[in-house]
Amino acid sequence: MPAPFERPVIMQRNLAMLLRGLAGNPSAPPEVLVRLAAANIDRTELARRRDLPAQAAVILAGDEDANLRSELAANPHLPAEVQIVLARDVDARVRGRLAEGAEYFTTVGVHGRHFPGPLSHDVYELLARDQQPKVRRALAFNRHLPDDIRARMLDDDDARTAAIAAAEWNPAPTARISELLSQATGAFGRELLLLRLDGPLPAGAAHGMLADIDSSTDPADSAGLLRQIAATADLDTDLTGRFLTDPQLRAAVAANPTLDPEDVAALAHDPDNQVRAAVVARRGLDPVLRESVSVEYDDRSSGDTVEWLLAEDLSESDQLAFARSRHQVFRKTLAMRTDLSDEAVGILAADESFAVRLFVCERQPNAPGWLLAHIAADWKSYSRWDMLAHKNFPADAATALARSDDPQDRVVAAAHPGLPIETIEALLADDDDYVRRRASTNPSIPTDRLITLLEADESAVVSGAAANRTLPVVTMHQVLDQAGLSGCGAR
Repeated sequence: MPAPFERPVIMQRNLAMLLRGLAGNPSAPPEVLVRLAAANIDRTELARRRDLPAQAAVILAGDEDANLRSELAANPHLPAEVQIVLARDVDARVRGRLAEGAEYFTTVGVHGRHFPGPLSHDVYELLARDQQPKVRRALAFNRHLPDDIRARMLDDDDARTAAIAAAEWNPAPTARISELLSQATGAFGRELLLLRLDGPLPAGAAHGMLADIDSSTDPADSAGLLRQIAATADLDTDLTGRFLTDPQLRAAVAANPTLDPEDVAALAHDPDNQVRAAVVARRGLDPVLRESVSVEYDDRSSGDTVEWLLAEDLSESDQLAFARSRHQVFRKTLAMRTDLSDEAVGILAADESFAVRLFVCERQPNAPGWLLAHIAADWKSYSRWDMLAHKNFPADAATALARSDDPQDRVVAAAHPGLPIETIEALLADDDDYVRRRASTNPSIPTDRLITLLEADESAVVSGAAANRTLPVVTMHQVLDQAGLSGCGAR
């Protein structure tokens, strides 16, 4: 008599949901993913998989659905032979998504931002010659763009492409910044260039741009550019006077590294909270002065971080000093780093600021379980899912959420592996479709019970069970056999 997971499990009315569930199953081996690439289902989730086999990627790259090819083009792990196919795609959206190499996120218990690796040089060459400016603009944002190609793009016929190519060059080509600033049309291109300026903006160039702004018929369009100039210009007496007397620019000039120390000290006592905050965030500011300045911060905001602190090489004593700073912005920024000592994490975990504690939960691999449970109890944003998947999240807290009257609580907790089996069964019978689907992905469901879920009448449970990472591979192949999927070629 065959084992339970070897018996037929397919029901035709739920076939599409079964196959879509398999496409998202984290344990599906390469041969299963290749077979699924030829399925007559929505394969968007399959195209996004980081472990997509080359053979499956080839099949998807030849699909007639441009939306599917566009999702595939955003996959950061495509082989060179697929990249070149997508770089020649008839749809500019597909070529643009491939060209950009946009950042992506992983959710594995600690929310992380990642960037794809470089494309092949031939692909870069092809995209740099693309006839569509929007594709070349996307390529100019690609942080892996080879220097020789980026240098050519500085002469692109499209002024915005040239500005982006320069703005995203690290380090920026300072020898050509003034030239590019003069070529850039409008405030947008100039702002991009100033964001990546390596060193102060020459005073002469600043005066020239200010003259253009002053003569503009619509100076309101240049508000952002004015702040950029105030923050980056190599200040002379005239520039300093102009910026300090403009209430809209005082915070920007307070962050300018060339501002005279006497002016910095005076701005530390400015009545405007934003100005004082800009002084506090200055790199290299005397620590005694910094700690003497009073600044009010928005405790519920996740913005306002100090970028240089993320890249600074901090000793353990430096970490502890920033962890104990009176200024929330430093404690919050520090909580985003993943190289903190246990002592620093412990200090931040007990911080009075919700924003600081939230970043500890979202970014720290050693975030304490009690804090994860406390924040997740009330936090409703996307990162709550990460907290439940964190290795330190307590099983009893997950069980409490799974028994909540709020379906949002139940759905986020339903896949936690520490749930008692009776709680999982209650969730499988929940009134909410999303709760039932999520519960059917719970890895603690016994195999024989999981197989019965594949035979359920409702699509939500079927797709969830098919996506369950404990599903036996032999069952996956059995489903594909009955669906008539060989995986040997495109649809």
